[in-house]
Amino acid sequence: MTGKLKISGLAVLFLTAAVLGVPLAGDETAFERSLERQFNYPPPEPQPKEVADMGEGQVRDAEYFSKFPEFDKSYSPKTRSQAQQLAAKLRLEARGLTHEAFVLRVAEIAALAGNAHTSVGENAFRKNTPRLPVRLYPFSDGLFVLYAKPELSDLLGARIDAIDGTPVDQIFARLAKFRSGIEAYRRRQLIPVLESPALLYAAGLSTSRASLLLTGINTAGQRFERRVEAEQRDRSAWVSQTARLLYPEGLKDTGMVSFLKKSPSEPVYLHSVEKLFWLESLPLRGFYIGMAHNGNADEEPMQAFLARAKAALERERPGYVVLDMRMNGGGDYTTTYAFARALPALQPDGNIYVLTSPWTFSAAITTVAALKQAGGERVKIVGEPVGDRLDFWAEGNSFALPNAFLLVHYSTGRHIYDGPCTDRATCYWLNERYPVRVKTLAPGIHAPLSFQHYRAGRDPAMEAILQYERPMP
Repeated sequence: MTGKLKISGLAVLFLTAAVLGVPLAGDETAFERSLERQFNYPPPEPQPKEVADMGEGQVRDAEYFSKFPEFDKSYSPKTRSQAQQLAAKLRLEARGLTHEAFVLRVAEIAALAGNAHTSVGENAFRKNTPRLPVRLYPFSDGLFVLYAKPELSDLLGARIDAIDGTPVDQIFARLAKFRSGIEAYRRRQLIPVLESPALLYAAGLSTSRASLLLTGINTAGQRFERRVEAEQRDRSAWVSQTARLLYPEGLKDTGMVSFLKKSPSEPVYLHSVEKLFWLESLPLRGFYIGMAHNGNADEEPMQAFLARAKAALERERPGYVVLDMRMNGGGDYTTTYAFARALPALQPDGNIYVLTSPWTFSAAITTVAALKQAGGERVKIVGEPVGDRLDFWAEGNSFALPNAFLLVHYSTGRHIYDGPCTDRATCYWLNERYPVRVKTLAPGIHAPLSFQHYRAGRDPAMEAILQYERPMP
C-alpha cells in the first residue's frame, strides 16, 4: 500500500513514542525503523531453495509456507486456525499435487483471511500454466473476448456464457474460495483462471488440462460453441493487467489482435495506452486528470505530474474537473494525499467528479476518500463502486515460493476510513498523519461500463457528467 517513506510528523512521533516507546528526540530514522518492524516485517528465513524435482520443490515450498498464517494479521482466530490446518495438510500432500493444484491450495489458504490484500500474486494465475490465446474482460452486461490470436479473431467481441458446459456465474461462485475481497473485485482477479484449462481442471471445472469449450453469443447475435486449445506459458511469459485490456491494440507484443481499433473518436479514458498519467481539456470548459497509479511511473515522477496538473488548473480555471481513478490499482497514498486534499481549493467554484470502478483499489481508495472528505458535496463519485471495503488490511510483505513460482502477500496494518481505528497494535500508524474519514464512497452517479457502450466508443460516466454540466435550456 505504501513504499519506503521519510517521515517528519511530530504528531506521529509523539503518538508512537507514547504507545510503543519509540525515541522522542526527533529521530525520524528511528521512527521509520519502528514502522518497518511493526508493519513491514520480513518473511521468515531461510527461504526455500529452488530444486529440479517439482514434487520435492513443492514439499519445500509447502514447509516454508506453513508459517504464513502466523505472519498475516487479518485472519480472525477461527480463520487462522483453519488456514493452519489446511497448510499442514498441504505439507503432507504437496509432493503428489500438480502445479495448478498446488497454486490453488495456496490461494485458498490466503483467501481464508477474508481480506483482498492477503492473496497470491497476480502472476500466479497468468504464468507457468497453459492459457487460452484469448483475453476476457468483465463488463456490466457479461464477460466478453477483447483480444485473440488472429486465427481466433472470429471470437472477438463474443460474449462467453459458459465454459466446458458450466455457466460463467457458477464458475465464479466455485472459484470464490481462491480469492478474497468484494465480489466485483474478486471476479476481476479470477478472470485469468477462466482462461487456464489446467487451473480449471484442478478446481474440478474443466474436463481437459489443454483446452476449453467456450459457449456464448458472437457479434452477429448467433449462439456458438468453440473448443480452444491452450498455449503453454512459462515463467517468462509476457502479461498485462486485465484492467488495461480495454485499450485498443495494447497487446501487440503478444501477437494478439484487439476487438477495438484505434480511432480519433475514442473516449478520453482510452487516449493514453502508453502512459499512466495524463491531462486533457474536456467539453464545456472541463479538465481531465487521468491517474492510473499512485506513485512514480516510467514516463514521469508522480510529483512532477501533480505539479503539472496544479499549474494547469491554476492557468485554465476550468468549469469542472474529472479525476479518473477507474484503472488505478493503488501504490503509495502518501504521494497523492496532499494533492487530493488541495484539489477542492484549486477548483473553488465548479464540481469535481471522481471516476471509480472495482479496479480502484488500495492507495487509490485512500486518495478518493481524502478528496471526498476535503470537498464534501462538491466531489461527486461517478461510475461503479471501488474495489474494497472502507475497513481493510494492507501493508505487510510477501512469502516467495520459488519452486511454485509464487508470491503470497501477508497483511499487517489495518485501515478504517468510515470510523475510528483505535487498536494501536494493528491500526496503521501513518494514517494518523494522513487522516481519512468518509461515510461512503458509493457512486452518487451510477454509470457502469457495458460492452455495448464500449463497442460504440462511448463512456457512460463521461456522458453522465456532461449531462450534469450542460446548461439548462
